[in-house]
This record gives sequence, C-alpha cells and structure tokens, in this order.
Amino acid sequence: MTQATYFDKPDIIQITPALLEQLKQSAACEPLRRARLCLHRNLHDKVHEMVIALQKDSYCRPHRHLEKSESFHIIEGSMLVILFDDQGLITKKIKMAPLPENATFFYRLNCSLWHMVLPLTEFVIFHETTTGPFIPDQQYRAPWSPDESDPPAVADFLNKIIAQL
Repeated sequence: MTQATYFDKPDIIQITPALLEQLKQSAACEPLRRARLCLHRNLHDKVHEMVIALQKDSYCRPHRHLEKSESFHIIEGSMLVILFDDQGLITKKIKMAPLPENATFFYRLNCSLWHMVLPLTEFVIFHETTTGPFIPDQQYRAPWSPDESDPPAVADFLNKIIAQL
C-alpha cells in the first residue's frame, strides 16, 4: 500500500490553508488515508520536516526508530500518540490538539520507544521533524501489530486499542 508523498524544492516554503486543503483531499484518495508534504529536499538530508495529513480511518502501525528523535506540532484536528512496551501494552497516551485547546500541542520523543498515532478528528494535520537520513532498516514495525495490508486484523487491533482508552 502507498501514501501520497510530495517533495517541495523551493528555497522558501509557505504552508497556506489552501495547501492544507489539498493535502487533506490527497489523503482522502489514498489507500492508507494519509499524505505527506516533505519540506526537506531528499531522503539523505540530516533533518526531515514534513506536514502530514491523516484521515480519521488511517492506521499508522506501531513502530520505533533507532538513534532518531522525532517531534510533532499539531496544526489542525486532534490525535493520540500512544506509546507501548515491548509486549504491546500501552504505557502512555498523549492527546494532541492545537492551541487554545487544553491538550499537548507539541511532542518530542528522544528515545527508541514503540509508538503510533491515532487520529481523533475527521482529519489531523501535524508538522513532524525527525533526524535524517531516512534509512528503512532503522524503522522497526512492532511484531505484535498487524500489517496495513490486512484490514480485518487492523480493525481488530484498533478496536482493542480503542477499548483501552
């Protein structure tokens, strides 16, 4: 399965409400129900910045990164960041929403913990920053979570997660 990924190459990048609407429309048309605008120039850059749109029914499989940090800054909508232990048990839930809501609007993870995001609104849009370069072998998908290609297993997994919230 794929997601829409766009790279923007200009020296000055401006994110406008119209651009966010285009990103949401793109996410709605994708099988994984998400789209990302990469603000970095290529996968080898030392810093990766993205504006990501997730539709509420998007599944972002729990994963962790070795030797990377990442941060999220909410632009629109709300979501949960869910952290897990090595057995897949929830250890922390962080509700994220933009100001002025009474929720976390910025999050940073400085270590290798299992985590996932769960959209709570029709769309959530956030700015993600992480260290580069992107090396697929340094992102590990949780072995206790289903792959995106198995919709019944994903639905069952998400129902179990939601029941714990």
